[in-house]
Amino acid sequence: MGTKSLDIWRRFKALDGSEQISSPFALAGLSWWLDHRRPSLVLEIGGGIGAASELLRRWAENRPCQIIVVEDDPWCLEQWRRNLPPSLEVRLAVAPPPWTWDFVVLDGPQVPPGLWERGLAIGATIFIEGGRREQRREIREALQKAGRRACWASWRPADRSKGYWVGTLEPCLPERLGFAWVRLREWGRDLPARWRGQPIGKKACGSG
Repeated sequence: MGTKSLDIWRRFKALDGSEQISSPFALAGLSWWLDHRRPSLVLEIGGGIGAASELLRRWAENRPCQIIVVEDDPWCLEQWRRNLPPSLEVRLAVAPPPWTWDFVVLDGPQVPPGLWERGLAIGATIFIEGGRREQRREIREALQKAGRRACWASWRPADRSKGYWVGTLEPCLPERLGFAWVRLREWGRDLPARWRGQPIGKKACGSG
C-alpha cells in the first residue's frame, strides 16, 4: 500500500465527517489506476470531506490534468474547502461542465444527467469506491444502451472487506484478459471466506 495514500487516510480519518471516507485500500487502488491510465480530465462524483480529492490533487501536481469535484451537500462543501488547499488542478462544483471525461471517480449519488451515455471518452475508466451495486447496475445499463463495451472487475483487501470496482471502456484484448484474470483471482480468494461465513465486501472496522 502506497505511503501517500496511507498518509492521506490517516490525516482525513482524524477529521470531522470521516465515517464515510475512502479506505486506505481504495485510495491506494485509485493512485495505481491514475498512474496506469494517466488521465487529463478527471471527474470525481461525491467529494465528501476531500480524502480522495486530496489524492487526486497530489497526483495532478505538475501534470497536464484538470479535475472537477462534484459535491452538493452544504456541510461537505464547507469541510472540503477547509480540508484542501487552493489548487490550480482541482476545482469544486455543484454540477460539472459538459466535458468528455477520461476518468471518473464515483463515490456519491450526484451523477449528472447523460454522463454514462454521452460524457465518457473512448477508453475511459470508471473507478467506484466500495460496492454501490445499484449505481453499477445503472451504469452497465446506460453503457449497454449507448452501445459502449466495458470490462469490469472488483479488487478487495486480504480481509475481503470493502474494496473498489473498476470499469474500462472499449477495452483491448489484453485488458479483457487482465480483467478476466482479476475476476477469477478475486472469486478464488472469496471462497475460503465464504466457507467460514465471513461477509464479503463489507466495511472493515476502523477503515473509514
